[in-house]
Amino acid sequence: MPFPKSKRVTRKDVARLAGVSTATISYVINNGPRPVAPETRARVLRIIDELGYYPNELARSLRIKQTSTIGLVIPDLRNPFYADLARSLEQICFSRGYVVMVCNTNRETDKERRFAEVLRAKQVDGVVFLPDADSLEALDTLRLACIPMVVLEHDVEGLHCIAIDDFTGGFIGTEHLIRLGHRRIGFIQQRPNHTTSQRRLEGYFSALQAAGLPIDPSLVVTSDPEPAAGAVATRSLLSREPGMTAIFAHNDLIALGAMHALREAGLSIPGDVSVLGYDDNASAAFYAPPLTTISYPKEAMAKAAARQLFQMLDADQDPPSPTTELLPVNLIVRQSTAPVG
Repeated sequence: MPFPKSKRVTRKDVARLAGVSTATISYVINNGPRPVAPETRARVLRIIDELGYYPNELARSLRIKQTSTIGLVIPDLRNPFYADLARSLEQICFSRGYVVMVCNTNRETDKERRFAEVLRAKQVDGVVFLPDADSLEALDTLRLACIPMVVLEHDVEGLHCIAIDDFTGGFIGTEHLIRLGHRRIGFIQQRPNHTTSQRRLEGYFSALQAAGLPIDPSLVVTSDPEPAAGAVATRSLLSREPGMTAIFAHNDLIALGAMHALREAGLSIPGDVSVLGYDDNASAAFYAPPLTTISYPKEAMAKAAARQLFQMLDADQDPPSPTTELLPVNLIVRQSTAPVG
């Protein structure tokens, strides 16, 4: 008997047409716990296919207290770095039988809080959270709900965290430019209150001091993490520091904007000004010229986050104590940096 298209097919409908109990339907779908005769199984599967029946996963999730869903909260999917991170985490989680719900906050604190509330309401099994700001309000929403969580790029007391050695990244990038003979090095940071950018800036300052060079605040400007803003920041540096011979950008997208502004000003890269980025996005090697950058361990971060999260999910009773794992960075030298001419 056909069913109206507006009506959702239920387990009872399948059982009635197959001439079996709803429990038998469950045994067929879940492969147990009780055996089903081969001919009965075949009949049930045929009717399931004819009716287009699919199990109510929400009801099943409530029954077994597991949704097989992981939440991932990231600042900006337009940035290739975050897209690569999301892809790596999704592949790892899928291999473990979990799907990843990606929440893109567009660097808005209100969205961070709202997504935390949504993930809590969806009763996800765990969350990987990369907050854009240092506010812990969104994290507290999940922590108070006792949802297993791993925080990226931040060191938050009482939570499992995966951080990057951004101080060393800022240091080795600046040191590379100094070894090439650069003395007036501009630094474009993301925002003064952004933790990762602040650590990179501290590394920049430390490398200057180690080389006996003065710290000049006029060589430091701020920018939103995108090419257009990087171009604006570079124009500002050029207007106040015409003797600048190198630029160290917070990320590769800002560095791309810096290159545009330098060419716009009639300057060559790296002949007049060397440019160094951060992240080593997949496209960085194809910039013109290919970009020297600090390699950010995206895949290692995804693997570490998944490992910590599944250790919590797999724990029968006492979850593992919160830890902070610091991942190293590397300098990738390409053609956008060169000795001072």
